[in-house]
Amino acid sequence: MKFKVERICRTDSMSAIPMESVRFNIPASAEAMQDRGMAVEPHELYLVVMIDDLDLTVYPSGRVLLHPLNDKTRAKELAQRMFEMMVRE
Repeated sequence: MKFKVERICRTDSMSAIPMESVRFNIPASAEAMQDRGMAVEPHELYLVVMIDDLDLTVYPSGRVLLHPLNDKTRAKELAQRMFEMMVRE
């Protein structure tokens, strides 16, 4: 999936935004990630995945917020990893 990564102004966060229209199933994605041993905190409207000392918030639209992070290369790697594990609707 093609996506762009942008730094969020005045914060130590990055945002990965899909370049195509996509919808992810949050409950199914949470279950799939938990089955892979990921630390996951599902919410009604989003999913928080903990990797190392980072929180990745994933929305059904595919947007991923990565915090705290200012490294664009690392943000791309983590976002790609999330997109590969997410379950589409």
